[in-house]
Amino acid sequence: MAKDIPEMTLSSGGKGMPAVGLGTVSYPQVSREAMQSAFFEAIDAGYRHFDTASLYQTESPLGNAIAEALRRGLVGSRDELFITTKLWGTDNYAGSVIPSLRESLRELQLDYVDLYLVHWPVSIKPSKVKYPFLAEDVLPMDMKSVWEEMEECQKLGLAKSIGVSNFSCKKLDQILATAKIPPAVNQVEMHPLWQQKKLTNFCKEKGIVVSAYSPLGANGAPWGTIKVMECRELKEIAAARGKSIAQISLRWIYEQGASIIVKTFNKERMKENLDIFDWKLSEEDLYKIEQLPQYKGCRGTEFLNPNGGFKSLEELWDDNEIRMAAIPEIRLSDGVKAMPAVGMGTADVPFAPASTKPAILHAMELGYRHFDTASLYETEQILGEAIIEALSIGLIASRSELFITTKLWCDQAHPDLVVSALRESLRNLQLDYIDLYLIHMPLSSKPGTCRLLINRDDDCQKLGLTNLIGVSNFSPHMIDKLLVTAEVPPSVNQVEMHPAWQQVKLREYCKENGIHVTAYSPLGGYNGPLFKNQLMESEVLNGIAKARGKTFAQICLRWVHEQGLSLVVKSFNKERLKENLQIFDWELNQEERRKIGQIPQRKNFGLKSILSTEGKLCFELSDFEIY
Repeated sequence: MAKDIPEMTLSSGGKGMPAVGLGTVSYPQVSREAMQSAFFEAIDAGYRHFDTASLYQTESPLGNAIAEALRRGLVGSRDELFITTKLWGTDNYAGSVIPSLRESLRELQLDYVDLYLVHWPVSIKPSKVKYPFLAEDVLPMDMKSVWEEMEECQKLGLAKSIGVSNFSCKKLDQILATAKIPPAVNQVEMHPLWQQKKLTNFCKEKGIVVSAYSPLGANGAPWGTIKVMECRELKEIAAARGKSIAQISLRWIYEQGASIIVKTFNKERMKENLDIFDWKLSEEDLYKIEQLPQYKGCRGTEFLNPNGGFKSLEELWDDNEIRMAAIPEIRLSDGVKAMPAVGMGTADVPFAPASTKPAILHAMELGYRHFDTASLYETEQILGEAIIEALSIGLIASRSELFITTKLWCDQAHPDLVVSALRESLRNLQLDYIDLYLIHMPLSSKPGTCRLLINRDDDCQKLGLTNLIGVSNFSPHMIDKLLVTAEVPPSVNQVEMHPAWQQVKLREYCKENGIHVTAYSPLGGYNGPLFKNQLMESEVLNGIAKARGKTFAQICLRWVHEQGLSLVVKSFNKERLKENLQIFDWELNQEERRKIGQIPQRKNFGLKSILSTEGKLCFELSDFEIY
């Protein structure tokens, strides 16, 4: 059976690397006896490539399994096997590389390994190899000196080939700048939901074979996700082809020209995972997989420390494609595409400045995928043009990567105008669909008067629009009225929320009713003639920001995120757009949360701000419970 597994040719020449190998890392870790038995069964099933590391503590059980397989004649010689192991960060120093490999060889009971990889592009203060480790012990790696010793490992015959793991394009460039022997392999997380297109294209150009770990999402591992095995599109393809989801995912990786490291200790699944070479995915299958939203599991946040060698994911990876995955996603109650936890707002006063489109494109470069607009903002057309340009220059692979929200303004909040209003927004956006449509305000005004200031004579209470999927600026009282007639309840309520307007009652109400809350004006809103932002003067927030080495904005946004909400934050400044995404790899402490919880509450945006002083209302302002 082993002969049926294709092999990848490595730049170092010699023996080819089998296209599928068995991973040996286990979470939670099983006994050494169970590991040894599983590895022996894998050899019996036809596996010839085994991937281990000093960190995994599986080198010794693997060595025992190999020795047993040789004794029983399952393999004729050690040369039939392809063994990969890795150099951990505690030995990523000149003078430690060769001794570390010799120790791995002793554990494996071998004279050489077929492939030796730098496990991560970081160094860790020398100590016993362990996980977890202290983030303050993480340091930048001296690429040149470490790689020189990796090359010496190959020259000495201790490793037939050398390579790296978890290296971005820029990290690879640093190696290639001085390497006499270029890396033969880059082993990285890769699966249908993290397709690594930029990296795989780069490696192909440089003659580096990509090897995919966590090809099924690594559910159960600290970085793992169930998203791959629960992916609806993959399930549909698997059902239509009479294959398992695992086989679809593994076949897709193989068709990208990458090798695969897949871990299972179940003998039937071991066999199933090798049954991917005598069939192909169709063009339609490949197209569907290409459209899948992307999510990286192993982001490397454990290496970050505010006072350490790497303070942000950007510093760690030096790569935009990696940073994109730092934005968590929130699954809405209706089960549609997940909403990114941070979105870019496009409202501005005055509306639609010339800087809007360039700012949107730069936001996409940084990884923003949720964009919030509205017919009132006059930014739908600009956003649509930015999306078309982003597609044309390759910033995004498809429209499905984006989550687009727009809103129905009061002049079209009438039963016979909603559909035509949405169609007009779609024309402006040049899209076939949007991801979220919100009633902008719980008000209606005379048709054809799309303006911010609404005459009181025009106002009427129009609710019960059952074909809408979300609302904005709705109080619990107003949502109650909506739910009386709604066949499709709102999935989102977008409201003003920040540390000085914490909306505790509304959040509790929405949670009880399965409605997700999105926060707008998370930094307190505008400073201008209509609104006055006093949040920025908060001594509490500015004090926390100074003590933590963060910006005022990051403290506010992190606080909102820790409430379990998504947020829409508006900035057209490149640096602030970047800073606003750097809130996911650290937490506020209990004392900081307590102080923020005691900030005096004051709502910045009120309905009175947009009502003229003339005319009468057909409702009471107290109905809105936000004044």
